Amino acid sequence: MKNRLLILILQNIVLFPNQEVKLEFSNDISKNIIDRAIHQNSAELVLVASKNEEGNVFGVEDIESIGVLVKIKNAIDLPNGKLRVALRGTKRIKITNLKVLADGLIEVETIAIENPLYNLDEELAYSRKLKEMTRSYVEINRGVSNTILDIIKNVTNLSKLTDMISASLEFDIREKMKLFKETDHYDRAKMLVTLLSNEVKSIKLENKIDEEIHAKFEKSEKEIIIREKIKMLSDELGVDSDKMSEAEIYKKTISELKVDEKIRQSMYREVRRFELTMDNSPEYGSLRSHLEFITSLPWNKSSKGESDIEKIDEQLNGLHYGLSKAKERIEEYMVLKKKNKNLHSPILCLIGPPGTGKTTFARELASSTHREFVKVSVGGLNDASELIGHRRTYIGAGAGKIMEGIRKSGVNNPIILIDEIDKMVKDYKGDPSSVLLEILDQNQNREFVDNYVQEPFDLSNVLFILTANDESKIPRALYDRLEVIEVASYTLFDKIEIAKNYTLPRLGKEYGFDHTKIKISETVIAKIVEEYTREAGVRDLERKISTIIRKILIKGLDKTVTIKESDLEKYLGNDTYREYENYYETSGVVNVPAFTSSGGCLINVEVALYNGVEKILTTGSLGKVMQESAMVAVSYLKDNCKQFKIDKKSLSETMHVHALDGATPKDGPSAGLGIEVAILSAILDKKVPNYCAFTGEISLKGRILKVGGIKEKLISAYNAGIKKMYIPRENEADLGKVPKKVFKDMEVKTVNCFTEVYEDIFN
Repeated sequence: MKNRLLILILQNIVLFPNQEVKLEFSNDISKNIIDRAIHQNSAELVLVASKNEEGNVFGVEDIESIGVLVKIKNAIDLPNGKLRVALRGTKRIKITNLKVLADGLIEVETIAIENPLYNLDEELAYSRKLKEMTRSYVEINRGVSNTILDIIKNVTNLSKLTDMISASLEFDIREKMKLFKETDHYDRAKMLVTLLSNEVKSIKLENKIDEEIHAKFEKSEKEIIIREKIKMLSDELGVDSDKMSEAEIYKKTISELKVDEKIRQSMYREVRRFELTMDNSPEYGSLRSHLEFITSLPWNKSSKGESDIEKIDEQLNGLHYGLSKAKERIEEYMVLKKKNKNLHSPILCLIGPPGTGKTTFARELASSTHREFVKVSVGGLNDASELIGHRRTYIGAGAGKIMEGIRKSGVNNPIILIDEIDKMVKDYKGDPSSVLLEILDQNQNREFVDNYVQEPFDLSNVLFILTANDESKIPRALYDRLEVIEVASYTLFDKIEIAKNYTLPRLGKEYGFDHTKIKISETVIAKIVEEYTREAGVRDLERKISTIIRKILIKGLDKTVTIKESDLEKYLGNDTYREYENYYETSGVVNVPAFTSSGGCLINVEVALYNGVEKILTTGSLGKVMQESAMVAVSYLKDNCKQFKIDKKSLSETMHVHALDGATPKDGPSAGLGIEVAILSAILDKKVPNYCAFTGEISLKGRILKVGGIKEKLISAYNAGIKKMYIPRENEADLGKVPKKVFKDMEVKTVNCFTEVYEDIFN
């Protein structure tokens, strides 16, 4: 590295590459170093240990020649005036050319230390040996967490492996310093093998001595002596006897839990720490909270659930309209689960516009199958710790949303809804989607380790259902693990069905009246949908119907009330949305359906030509893709002037392309065909029929390319009164998803090239 970096000298702390620590600084020099590094050196600095282990003042001569390049992940000013900094080591470096600055800070140049090449088989043998010895060390050392075994399990790089083991295990600071200063990873591995071997022998000897001492006492005498000692120590230290009885309760609870013996022993160790911790210790509260949490987890407690498929199907259809694919997939799983108890639960992801019943479906599924329901909303989530939990070393640490939800549900097989996964945010706090990979991956979630719980918990019995509005915003690695079920916009016919058979009965239960006494015809519901709502789902429709019912109930419902079209203005006021009408009577205007996160809609694309320099103006909040579509359309016409009988000079004028509803941003590869038709209409001065609409992208050679959202676009065009729709021939397979009622009043014509459209519209 050629850039100069500031160094930070620390005493009795060794930071290895790939290790992360949080430190607090109170002195101005350290704060100044951190601040300068963040603002001038891309949040990088060099961390070194001091040769002087006892002094408080460090000079250039005290600086070790080997340091670690550090990335500052975040820095927070605390109310007490201290600065809390999260540091992550990236790689070892050799320090050269020290320079003391005017303000007393030290700046250095560094050289990266490269690992020498060794025999691959030999390195692999050392890696296996180190992992084996680390496992032996963890198994006999009760004070070391077994999470290090999961961390190093898949590490094959010998250099990285030695650093991770050195950083994680409880070695003397001098030994850690020796390991850090050894730049040859092969020699470092040898040192680590020797150190681990000595530690294992030492701990085994200590355990043997303890066993010999304890063997001298009979069980009853031992208990009496220990209890008397604890009582005397408790009285002397002022430890409340209630805490001792509370510890006994924890022990009893742990003994009754159906958990792995290793997990049970780990819990007992926590109770022993709790017993020996004084009430005024900062650790007392965190130990108590942790014990309460882990002992209340449903380690092996499951809900039986409903297994009768016919009952589940009947109840689901009675509570929720549509989503036939999701219901069918759940029924398949329930049938196969009865035959194979070890069958993995499917990970369903419902993708569709807001208000189409995705969340409601998950809730009703839990009710139908008699399983507990947990909702985890990740919309706007940017902190991965919210899902995987905070480490207990932090003040106010707690479990992640998944484990917290399981604890509240009381069973280990609830239905967990993870809502709005397309709205997660990746930033310096972490990537929540990467944590979801571990939670959802069927090969990993059998031993999911929450940072707060610190013990593996089996999530394989959980049925995960995810929801999203925009498929394109789901991270690809996460998307690959999901069974995607598309939830399309509701048609007018769907909304009428939902209002009659689902919304009215539900509101009857909610407001406590006989819903059969309020009559709303299909015509009235259709008028509410078309003139008072504009949505893909039915939320606003339910609100409008609820408004009508409340006003009727306030006046009193003594007899059957029939709501007429003429009553809507009295109950709902003036209509919000007029039925779509094509007012234009001029050339250069076409109808183009659009697909948005709220469903489908219809917009007008207008084109105007006037004298001036040759350029294309685009307005109406058109994105880059639509602007390029306009340029492609013009270039195609220039290349085929003779075929379309147009003067090439007309394409050399200023051309203005505008999309109505200009406040709404528009982008995507689907408007090219409509723009092409509008431009040609303006040049030929021939009006395009009002009842026609166009969707499809156009290429430089006139090909009409496949687009998305065909179902929503056709439904929106149908609702707007369009009688003829042009779509790409490549989208012909998508027509099977469109309700058959749409085709009764609207002709759908598939085209492969623009000349087909030209012949049909302009000849």
